Amino acid sequence: MANEYIVDRDTEVKPQTFANRNIVTVALALGGKQLNKTIFADGRIIDFKNAYHYKFFSKEIECLDDLCQLVRYLLHRPKCCLLRGVAKDDTLPKQRRLLYDDKVKGDPATIIEQEQNWYALDVDNYDKCSGDLKQDAQKMLLALGLSGVQAFAIPSASYLSERKPGINIRLFLWNSARISCLSLKKHFTSVVDSALFSPIQAIYVARPTFIGMADPCSDLVAWIPGDQIYTEISDTERVVGERSYRLNKRTKKQAEAFLKAGNIKDDDDKVVHLWDLTEGNRHRPLYKFSSWMGELIWQELLDEDEVIDELLDKCMYYWRGNTKNDDRTIRDGIRNGKEKAERDNEF
Repeated sequence: MANEYIVDRDTEVKPQTFANRNIVTVALALGGKQLNKTIFADGRIIDFKNAYHYKFFSKEIECLDDLCQLVRYLLHRPKCCLLRGVAKDDTLPKQRRLLYDDKVKGDPATIIEQEQNWYALDVDNYDKCSGDLKQDAQKMLLALGLSGVQAFAIPSASYLSERKPGINIRLFLWNSARISCLSLKKHFTSVVDSALFSPIQAIYVARPTFIGMADPCSDLVAWIPGDQIYTEISDTERVVGERSYRLNKRTKKQAEAFLKAGNIKDDDDKVVHLWDLTEGNRHRPLYKFSSWMGELIWQELLDEDEVIDELLDKCMYYWRGNTKNDDRTIRDGIRNGKEKAERDNEF
């Protein structure tokens, strides 16, 4: 990423660094589907058709500036939208937007929710737009009790349109802590469209295709500086019980990284590297780590045979111990992890 970039004609924004990285899912519609409207000079409007299949791309961001840069990139890419949920496996070429398994068609869930700092708000039927995107964004922040908070806004397709009166903008903000979609829905009870608070809800950012006319919006992004760079909304809501809350929250890439890293917490709750342990102290940590891998295998994020081969290879490389005992420990741990995941998922 560049050291600095221009958000609009008047405001230069320098990126800020945050310790926590967030994931933004870019969903590319397949089958020639476009996720924007077509607007003609004579007033005719062709709405977009919902896409059935997508290719997902996971983009890491560290701050609101990064998100703004990504949105600006997608403004003129009508086949793309954003999701706040995360693709379970973004290596697959064609997927549906599914938060739960489709038991009728047999398609597995493809999107999981991981709490993010970033979020988007849709503002439609509230007051009249002034035609000044920045001014309208500031008016909406004031109405939401967020005056003085850093944000950026883009116009929706109906901004400056008499067909759909209202502000008609999309706001993007950063929260101080990671927050769930349900917590956002509980917090914003008025003014904004609550339909956006779903991990699989498409967040449309592409501008309409204009036929026989120019885009009526001259400003497509308005950066709103603020003394406070984030909102402070508490994450209080949980979709499932505490026992099962951690399940189905990981992606395939994350699971593969966990296996490769070999990190685990010891009895003092300190993170240790499994392969740094001495040969005589390996049984219990190896069983515990294998159990953790078993949970990820149950979630279909890792292949069991590949996990066993990987762990046995590392056991031989680092410890050169009893392969038969190591194999039994790994398999027992994996079985325990899969059984635990099955129990915890019963809610």
